[in-house]
Amino acid sequence: MTRFDFNHPPFDQLEPAERQSLEAQADIVFFGDDETILGPGDTVDALWIVLKGIVREMAGDEVIGVYRKDDVFDARALVTGATAHRFVVHEEALLLSLPRAALIALTERNLRFGAYFFASVSEKFGALWERSGSRELQTLLTATVGDVELRTPVCVEGSLSLREAARTMKENKVKSLLVRDGERLGIYTTTDFREVIIEGIPYDTPLAALANFKLASVSRDDFLFNALLTMTRSNIRRLVVLEGSEAVGILSQVDVLSYFSNHSHLIAQRIARATTLAELAGAARQITRLTSILNSHGVKPVQLARLVQTLNAQLFERTWALVAPGELVANSCLVVMGSEGRGEQILKTDQDNALIIRDGFPADGVEATCQAFSAALEQFGYPPCPGGIMVCNAAWRFCESALAGQLRQWTWQPAGDALMNLAIFVDAEAVAGDAGLLAAAKAQLGELVADDAAFYARFAAAIEQFDTPLGLFAQLLTREADGQAVLDLKKGGIFPIVHGTRALALENGVHACNTHERLLELARLGVLGEEMAEEVGEALAFLLGVRLASGLAALEDGQAPGNLVAPERLSAPERDLLKDAFAVVKRYKQQLRHHFKLGSF
Repeated sequence: MTRFDFNHPPFDQLEPAERQSLEAQADIVFFGDDETILGPGDTVDALWIVLKGIVREMAGDEVIGVYRKDDVFDARALVTGATAHRFVVHEEALLLSLPRAALIALTERNLRFGAYFFASVSEKFGALWERSGSRELQTLLTATVGDVELRTPVCVEGSLSLREAARTMKENKVKSLLVRDGERLGIYTTTDFREVIIEGIPYDTPLAALANFKLASVSRDDFLFNALLTMTRSNIRRLVVLEGSEAVGILSQVDVLSYFSNHSHLIAQRIARATTLAELAGAARQITRLTSILNSHGVKPVQLARLVQTLNAQLFERTWALVAPGELVANSCLVVMGSEGRGEQILKTDQDNALIIRDGFPADGVEATCQAFSAALEQFGYPPCPGGIMVCNAAWRFCESALAGQLRQWTWQPAGDALMNLAIFVDAEAVAGDAGLLAAAKAQLGELVADDAAFYARFAAAIEQFDTPLGLFAQLLTREADGQAVLDLKKGGIFPIVHGTRALALENGVHACNTHERLLELARLGVLGEEMAEEVGEALAFLLGVRLASGLAALEDGQAPGNLVAPERLSAPERDLLKDAFAVVKRYKQQLRHHFKLGSF
């Protein structure tokens, strides 16, 4: 039996033989109360693991770290060979000492293990998500379409009759045919035969007259996750797989089901087929379950959030279609905003939506419809927005001309929450109705703020609302809540990243709403350095991941998810990465202050 738990990072990256070798060289050491284990400048010849007791890390008289059972210290000093701080026993401690020489040798042989000690901040964040998935299960992020055993396509000429097509399908035991008609490539499926029967189409009709030549396709080298998104968004059952320009296979729902244990496309189908709000409520519950499954499989929060955004958009669109008259749907645009609009809301927190109505459309019945929509979302598990940013609030229902006036007021005469309301609107995405109404409003906003440095400085200044909870010597700054030390992930880290990036995107005409997409485009434009953009993106992904894990745990306990997290509930590597993430936030805020000249405000 081993003397410590190898399931904790980074030891979970070691092979069995490596674990046995390391344990054979380890020593168990006892320290009494107030004994010093390491002092500033001391040579570090071992990595320490707490088996029992409490150890404090001190910078002068200030406590900057507390280590309990299974915590590791001092990994940073292990690399440099000396420590800058003092490690003192608070309660008599039993420690495991792992020789530095043995660990350094392991880092050279085992790259994943070595990354814990030598990786950059962004690499550490990436390594965490690689670890979080099951080793036996390739995740959505790493699996490609080519990893699935594809069905060999049966290709026929467009001149083939329907009767011969049916015979060909039966002989080859397939449910679809690829159809060539000159330079065109299309598909004909068993489902399409229903139209033949219903419409009484002659059986000698050539396939070219009925095949679908608008193929939904995916590259063989593309990520399976992208294929899953395409199926989910388009509510289709199969994709043509291309290698270059050549069709090499058919990827069906059954193939995806056999590869993954989640049913996201089935949720999309359930939403599309729903005829009542009760049926949609069941689909909404499945989205939360899917989130938990994919998170346990190691899917990164960024990709998980985009999938949830896709499903939520379909849920909202179908709900709107059930409660709103067709005339209103055609003459309005239902939009989601804030984190939902950015594709960064994974768990159901609160509603952020608005309605843009075409000028001249009668308002009769609109309020009742919007009340029904907001009530339905609440029934589905989306709590009302505390700030009332919902279509059931008349302040967030606009005709085109009224919205134009509101945008002018928010930008030219901001008062109260005007700038934050504008920030929420900047992230708006259309989910139902005429998306052109939102596009026109955003174009107007772009004209209103073009080349207005003073506006952008006022807009970006919101990043200063909250302090980053990271003190001197990388100490996490917490506050007391319900008897435990907690910090606010949103205020301390997520918001300044999101809002700072939003300000840069608005200033530079970047139309993407998602923060990671904005960062990539800002890096491409040279507004941000590539390294800074990557580290900010990875820091945001980590913070969203910590919030997601905390939220899922809260839901299991019957509580509402939130933004507060207790650092003591995180593992030592997670706390280290949390410090790294907040350090990135601090650097990013400093760059934003310089860029927008916030020191003059």
